[in-house]
Amino acid sequence: MMYNKLDHVGVSSLSELSAKLEKYGCDRILIKKLVKNNNDKNQVYFHHDASLLNSIFDLTFHNREPSTSKKKKGRIKGRSITEAIFNSYSWLSVDDELHQVPHCKGILYLQYPEVRLSGFSAESGLMPESMSVAFTKQYPDKHRYLAIGATPEGAAIAVILAEPSEDFHKGFDNLPYMENSKICKKYEIKKSDSSQKLKRLLQKRISGRDIKGCRLSTSGETLPFTGTQVHGYTLEHELGIATNASKDGDIFGIELKCFTSPKLTLFTPEPDGGLYAKNFPEFMCKYGYLKNEVYRLSGLHRAGQVCEKSNLTLQVVCTHKSDVDERLGFYNPKLPLSHQMKNLQVVLCDDDGEVAASWSMNRLLNNWGVKHNEAVYVPARVSDNHIQAEVEAGFTRRVWFGDKVLWCKKTSLELMIKAIASGVIFLDPAPKYDADNPRNNKRRSQWRINNIYRDSKFLYRQVEEVEL
Repeated sequence: MMYNKLDHVGVSSLSELSAKLEKYGCDRILIKKLVKNNNDKNQVYFHHDASLLNSIFDLTFHNREPSTSKKKKGRIKGRSITEAIFNSYSWLSVDDELHQVPHCKGILYLQYPEVRLSGFSAESGLMPESMSVAFTKQYPDKHRYLAIGATPEGAAIAVILAEPSEDFHKGFDNLPYMENSKICKKYEIKKSDSSQKLKRLLQKRISGRDIKGCRLSTSGETLPFTGTQVHGYTLEHELGIATNASKDGDIFGIELKCFTSPKLTLFTPEPDGGLYAKNFPEFMCKYGYLKNEVYRLSGLHRAGQVCEKSNLTLQVVCTHKSDVDERLGFYNPKLPLSHQMKNLQVVLCDDDGEVAASWSMNRLLNNWGVKHNEAVYVPARVSDNHIQAEVEAGFTRRVWFGDKVLWCKKTSLELMIKAIASGVIFLDPAPKYDADNPRNNKRRSQWRINNIYRDSKFLYRQVEEVEL
């Protein structure tokens, strides 16, 4: 049989494709016209910038073991390869069923740079027949397109189009290219209504309200909460988000951040390299200071500046595409990030040039992706509760929420790296090491900004203060 149920044959138009994917919550589609040798054996070149895909799809980055093959030309033996695993990738069948694909990934070749897709088999073993080697050998001139729809949460729902109509070809030709691409085109299905849904919910539940400090249990109970994050838990309670249901406080695919001070923590990824990762006690004894028999490390670490407290310097380094010797150099914000992703890392170095701690590109990508592409920052104020009946029930704090929020959209790894390199984002660590009582040990790497109202413009392309 020439095709199977994962091949969409004869699709009449972009509107027909859009209708198929809109049912599953997709708000945009990336479309590539496949060439003759694009099949399950030969990886499909999709884009050159992995960080851009990371702002659209929910991906997890890791390094594959170094290659030991001696057969394939051009492959450098012993070099590890970065992979971006799709956390949710499905084929859509012609009978409107989703077939989960557990191992679909983008393989990053940073020396070119380019991202190639592979791993197209569904859990059932089924794959579009038109993606098989046998098909491309027997029917090399058949027109095929790979269309990947994206939901606001970053799920990928893919469709293979075989022999679409002439109207579809014309529609594809008239589409704009995806950012920084001459291969992949984009089709906007519709503007997501997630923002309006969240705005209405915020208006109804928290705008200008004074609420007892609490959290929502997984069983739906309202429980007292008095910790330092009482404002965040109370916000989640009012929006119906149970404690631990979402570690990021996401709703409708939008990240929520509640704050009591404009100086706030953006994310907290731990180092995955340097002495910190190899031997935490040695790191703390070497670079920390002793206070009450406990080693601590603190101080504001900004790129290019020696921190007075630790004598460590934060740097953004990489191997530039033009450097044939593959030496490490400093990141240059005037050059495209896609030309500087090889060996890209943020490092803390001492006076001797030793790496005390480092954050790899994978670690950074895994902490700044599609879930940050739309974020709402909600101001709050915390005070003691003076309502006696609530205090007696354990609700000793109250949280007041403002009637304006900061609505931020469209970020990327490149904007985040530029913000670190310019000092807008800084490292404010607070780890502890107690040799006599390991239970007191704490690893804490806080990446912060001084003023979300001022600094958000460096992190997002769209920033608006929205009145609820």
